[in-house]
Amino acid sequence: MIQGYVRRADKDQRKVTVRTEYDDKIVLRILDGAMMDVGDAVVGALDCQGENFILDMNKHLGIRVYVENGRKLFALAG
Repeated sequence: MIQGYVRRADKDQRKVTVRTEYDDKIVLRILDGAMMDVGDAVVGALDCQGENFILDMNKHLGIRVYVENGRKLFALAG
């Protein structure tokens, strides 16, 4: 599980940009119509591209998302 914070949200609330605890930028497409606000803390598999389920810690809400440009965060380690 990786934690991050919403840094930007488009005006339609269909995409948000998240900055992870590893300082990576991830774009999430919201699939279930949930609302996320700038500053919300999110937790989930943010390093796995594709459809996923994350938790918005501020709202105590599970959200179905598509990670558009996730990448393996530890690919360069070791």
